[in-house]
Amino acid sequence: MIKVYGDIMLDRWIVGEANRMSPEAPVPVLLEDHQEWSIGGAGNLALNIKSLGSTVTLISVTGHDKEGYKLQELLLKQNLECQMAGDQDVTTTKTRLVAKGGQHIVRWDREVQYTGDQANDRLETYIKKNDIICVSDYAKGTVRRDTVANLLSKEAKILVDPKQDANFYHGAYLVKPNMAEYEAWFGKWNQADALRQMQRHSWTWLVVTDGANGMHVLNILDEYKHFSEPVKEVADVTGAGDTVMAVIAYGIDKGMDIFDACKLACYAAARIVEKRGVAIIQQDDLERNIVWTNGVFDILHTGHLKLLRHAHTLGKRLVVGINSDSSVKRLKGDLRPINGQEKRKEALLELGFVDDVVIFEEDTPYNVIKEIQPDVIVKGGDYTTDTVVGNDIAKVEIFPIIEGYSTTESIEKIRQQQDPRHNQVAFKGHR
Repeated sequence: MIKVYGDIMLDRWIVGEANRMSPEAPVPVLLEDHQEWSIGGAGNLALNIKSLGSTVTLISVTGHDKEGYKLQELLLKQNLECQMAGDQDVTTTKTRLVAKGGQHIVRWDREVQYTGDQANDRLETYIKKNDIICVSDYAKGTVRRDTVANLLSKEAKILVDPKQDANFYHGAYLVKPNMAEYEAWFGKWNQADALRQMQRHSWTWLVVTDGANGMHVLNILDEYKHFSEPVKEVADVTGAGDTVMAVIAYGIDKGMDIFDACKLACYAAARIVEKRGVAIIQQDDLERNIVWTNGVFDILHTGHLKLLRHAHTLGKRLVVGINSDSSVKRLKGDLRPINGQEKRKEALLELGFVDDVVIFEEDTPYNVIKEIQPDVIVKGGDYTTDTVVGNDIAKVEIFPIIEGYSTTESIEKIRQQQDPRHNQVAFKGHR
C-alpha cells in the first residue's frame, strides 16, 4: 500500500483576454473568460500514483474555507481515498492569471503555516508496517521535524520530496531533491561527498533531479547511475517532480529494482514536460520502446527518409543521433559537413516521425546509446549486426540499402556541376 502525506493545495487558473494596459498602473488588464481548478501538491502526487494503477491513500489537511470545500469536491470527483484533517486556518491556494495563449501575467498565493495536530495524528493512525510512504513536503507546516522519525517507528519505507533542511528527513529510505535543493544543502554535486551526506543522514537512496541533464541516482553502497532522456520540446515543467516520485513509488510497489524504477521515472518525466499544463502520468507514458539510429545526415535524401520512416514503425519514439560538426570533419575531411549541426538537427525534427535529435561529439555514439538505452538500433545495409555500435546494448535491425542514394556522391555531383574542372575530392565514408 502506498500512502502520500504532505501539503495539499488548490491550483486555480483564471483565463481570459489581455489586450490592453490598465490606465491606473503599467500592468495588463485581464478580461476573465473562465476559471479552471486542479489538485496540487501532495494531492497531485497521489493522483499520479493512482493513475499508474497502484492503491494509494492521501493523508493531508485542508481549511474550512471555500477553497477547502472546492478541494474536497475535486478529490471526491477523482474517487481518491483520503484521510483529511480539517483544522487548517487557510487552504493553500495558488491562483494564476493567464492570458489566452498561455502567457502568465501573475501568480497570487494564499497560505498560512499549518500548526495543528490533526494531520500528524491521522498519519500515525493510518500507517501500517511495510507501507510505502511518499512525503510530499512544500514547507507549509504539515511535515514536521519528528514526522520521519515517527514513521520509522512504524517500519514504513519512506520516500521524500523535500523542501526543508536535510535534517528533517533523517533515516528516510529515499530522498529526491532537485539540483538546486541539493546544492543549497551540500554545495556542488560530487558523488563522494553525496555518499558521505547519505551516511550522515542515514539515507539508503539519493535521487537528484537536474532538469534537462536528467537525474543522478546513488545508493548507500556507492552504486551510482546517471539517467537522461531527450525531450523534443519543453512545453511545461509543472508537475515533473511529482511524476518522478510517482513512478519511483509505483516501481517499488511493483517490486522493481530502484535503478530500473528511476530510469523509468526519468523517461516518464521527459514525456510529461512535452505536454502543456499539469499532466497526470498515464501507463502509456511508461512505454519506452525507444528506437535509435544515427549518422551525419548532411543532405537528407530518399534513402535516409525510407530508413527513418521504417525505424519509426519499430517503436514508440524515434531518437536520431547526429555527429557534431567537429566529429564530421574528423571522419570525412575539412570540406564536411555542408550543413552545420543545428541545421541538420532542425531538418530532422521537421520530419513528423522523428521525435528527438541528439548531437554527439565523439566519433561513435556509444556513450549516448549507453545513456539512452534504446530498445532497437536501426542501421543501413552497409552494416552488419556485429559492426553496429551499441549492439551489446540493444537489438539491432539492418535496413536494406536503397540503391542510387549517397550523400557523398550527391555532394560530389553538386561540386562538379558548380565547377566542371573540379577534381574529385576523396571523401571518407558515404553517409
